[in-house]
Amino acid sequence: MLSPELRTAAESFGEALRHAPVVATYVAASDALNADPDAQAVMLALRGPQERFMNAQRSGAALTQEQVDQLRAAQAAVRSNETIMNHLRATSAIKAYLPTAAGEVSATLGADYAGMIAPAAASC
Repeated sequence: MLSPELRTAAESFGEALRHAPVVATYVAASDALNADPDAQAVMLALRGPQERFMNAQRSGAALTQEQVDQLRAAQAAVRSNETIMNHLRATSAIKAYLPTAAGEVSATLGADYAGMIAPAAASC
């Protein structure tokens, strides 16, 4: 259980983080993606060809030319969908930003915040 002071600080940090332009852009792009049935259909149409491709890679099998064409067409549809592309750009930006935010928290704590919260690696 967090102390009231720590809870208040965490809420303030979360609120400030939500207002950071990169985070706000990501949230808006995620909301737009979730609200766009065309973008959802494009992503769904990619799933089958992409799964066939990954299964073929794992098994060492080759795709047929028709399967390759289906995959390329689905990928082209993703690249031509503005909502999806905005979400991908926003995702890349937030992935670059969050380690910076974690670094600031680490500097304030004087300890590696990201390392403390990361799941423990499984030992072999």
